[in-house]
Amino acid sequence: MKHPTVYTTTPATGVSAVMRWDEQSSTLTCEVTYPPLAAPPDPQNNLSDLLDARFGIGAPRYVLTAGTLSMLVDQHHRLTGLDFYTNPERWAVRTSELAEPSDETPHIESEFDAHGHADDMGAPEVFYEPRDGTLYLSWGNVSHWYGIAPTLAIGVDDDERLTQIRLSSLTIPPRRGKSAEMG
Repeated sequence: MKHPTVYTTTPATGVSAVMRWDEQSSTLTCEVTYPPLAAPPDPQNNLSDLLDARFGIGAPRYVLTAGTLSMLVDQHHRLTGLDFYTNPERWAVRTSELAEPSDETPHIESEFDAHGHADDMGAPEVFYEPRDGTLYLSWGNVSHWYGIAPTLAIGVDDDERLTQIRLSSLTIPPRRGKSAEMG
């Protein structure tokens, strides 16, 4: 599979990300809410919009998987949520400084099939920074961060490939993490 790439557009304001940790199922979820985009009025689409509403047809959604991680992407290819089964005992604990993300809105491109699914991109390595409560899902090194919401950012490499997801302000203490070198 070709690794997902990221392109950006002007910054979106008012984006929020709500993260939840379920201790019993060892599952982390994150829901991202964007303000509605203003659609230009198009008299040709009125019937189409009415039919979609009548038959419960929604905007297309896409799913990327990476091991036990599922990432939901909307019709504009913006990350709208994730669901991740993980064992805190396997997290590598490290200390690092949070790099400031840019304000641009990231959009994730991948090879989606006809059903909106992208092939598994491989399970990420998981790092936890306890001082700031930051969880990193990593497939490689980051050269630039893009902020989605105050507590959610994605990192890309020099080729704009998605290499990390950063979830901050989590209060999930790892039970017995392994130490990792700064990277």
